[in-house]
Amino acid sequence: MTRGVLVGRRPAPGEVADAYDAVVIGSGAGGLTTAVCLARQGRRVAVFEQHYTAGGYTHAYRRRGWEWDVGIHYVGQLAPREPVRVLSDYLTGGALRWAPLGDPYDEYRLGGEVHRAPVGFDAYRAGLIARFPAERAGIEALFRLIARCRATMPALALGRLSGPVARRLARLLRAAAVPPEALRPAREVVAGLVRDERLRQAVLTPSVLLLADSSSRLPFFLLAVLFEHFRTGAWYPVGGSAAIARALAEPVRAAGGEVFVRTPVARITLDGTRATGVVLADGTRVRAPVVVSAAGAHHTYRTLLPRPSGAAPESDPLEGLRNGYPFVLLFLGLDGDPAELGLPRHNLMVTDGDCDAFFDAGAGKGVLDGGTGPAPGGGPAGSAAPTSGLFLSFSCAKDPTWTARHPGRSTGEILAFVDPELFAPFRGSRWRDRDPEYLALKAALTERLLDRLYRELPRTRGRVAYHELGTPLTAEHFAGWPGGSLYGLAKDVAAFGDGRGPGLADRLRPRTAHEGLYLSGQDVLAGGFMGAVTGGLLAAHEALDRRGRARLWTGLLASATGRSRGASDLA
Repeated sequence: MTRGVLVGRRPAPGEVADAYDAVVIGSGAGGLTTAVCLARQGRRVAVFEQHYTAGGYTHAYRRRGWEWDVGIHYVGQLAPREPVRVLSDYLTGGALRWAPLGDPYDEYRLGGEVHRAPVGFDAYRAGLIARFPAERAGIEALFRLIARCRATMPALALGRLSGPVARRLARLLRAAAVPPEALRPAREVVAGLVRDERLRQAVLTPSVLLLADSSSRLPFFLLAVLFEHFRTGAWYPVGGSAAIARALAEPVRAAGGEVFVRTPVARITLDGTRATGVVLADGTRVRAPVVVSAAGAHHTYRTLLPRPSGAAPESDPLEGLRNGYPFVLLFLGLDGDPAELGLPRHNLMVTDGDCDAFFDAGAGKGVLDGGTGPAPGGGPAGSAAPTSGLFLSFSCAKDPTWTARHPGRSTGEILAFVDPELFAPFRGSRWRDRDPEYLALKAALTERLLDRLYRELPRTRGRVAYHELGTPLTAEHFAGWPGGSLYGLAKDVAAFGDGRGPGLADRLRPRTAHEGLYLSGQDVLAGGFMGAVTGGLLAAHEALDRRGRARLWTGLLASATGRSRGASDLA
């Protein structure tokens, strides 16, 4: 590994203090957001990360001179005064810069049909109407409904907070501004508005591939959130995704804290029902009145906390919740710069024309390219269910500093979701010491993904100089998510509820039943970068006292109104 891409540091012997104002477990976007929010209110925070670098799914890594981002492919709502811009500038003092991807920001290749996602609702709507003129009324109704769903996420976020004022505001907001369609399955809502199946696929595919579930289980408001999130375009962090964690670590250090890597937490310590600190894997005890777990709800409740003997299943906050789908991720190193290879700045999503088939079938037995060739693990050609579809991203084409840092080289990633059981036979094996059958499965998957790469981007043929495949076991090893899920627990209609009663995930609030213990990150509300930082902000709000909360929200307001220091974007 090259030192320049690492974030955080391993503590020297005896360096970890025995007490901090707060401890944060996990250094993903959610955990670091909470840590910075607390640090900006004068709290001394220790962030403990088990990996060798901080950032969670926002981290970057290098191998043999190649550099990849593992999870950040683009982020929306970064226009001036939009939510993510406001939070980014507040957290980093404007030090984190973002480069716009341009127009379009996405391209979908659906069974041979090519659709592009333009910037702006008007352009998006007009493009769909031009392509499907007979569906004009349905398309216009769809975009009106998307606009009406804008209050859904804020209402759900307020409802996760513990104070009576926040709860009352959440109920009022839901009653006044959240349409009943928001919490119904996306496929059902879209099918009620448009008849053309090709149009339905064009509308549903982004949410299915970006949120990793069938549109029969994803609530419609999440589809609307994606449209709203990228309404003004998409951006990429200047300098690569490691710049995110690097910028977030500085305010933590400035307040006397630190981001420690290679420092796994073994358990959370309790005094009765109150969290009092943590014990590290090496036995070091660390005391803190505030403990924040950004390591995922499953790891928090099933590993870090002791489960009372004889506890009833209904007392388990995870009861009934599904894990999200696992994935494979092929990292590519290519000879040639992005322009020479024809690598797009926007992302590519590729399906056989049915984005739901893989998820509706309960997942396939591997990643297939439309049924050609033998299925991984045996079986005749085409015997497995269709692929989840592929997501291709080339950070080298998005980062304006790339060619200066890596002249004559390009990197990219191909992501696809896989059957949760595909890698089950190898669970329990150790990293770098896997079964030969595991390696054979990886080789078969790699071959199929490369074949699709060459078909979609022909100029890459013969230019792939290095590749390696990350699997669900890889993700489980480095990120700690059970089964290697990309987004933790599934964000489906059962989790969010139907609008008449609470959903299963309503039990996973940032303020837990243990005094002084808080949840942060994706499992608090929603998946992805935006969901993680929102979960981090909610956890910080709950962990602060009244004065700290006032300072937090005053600082965010100053960022929103342009009264805080910021840095300009690179065009």
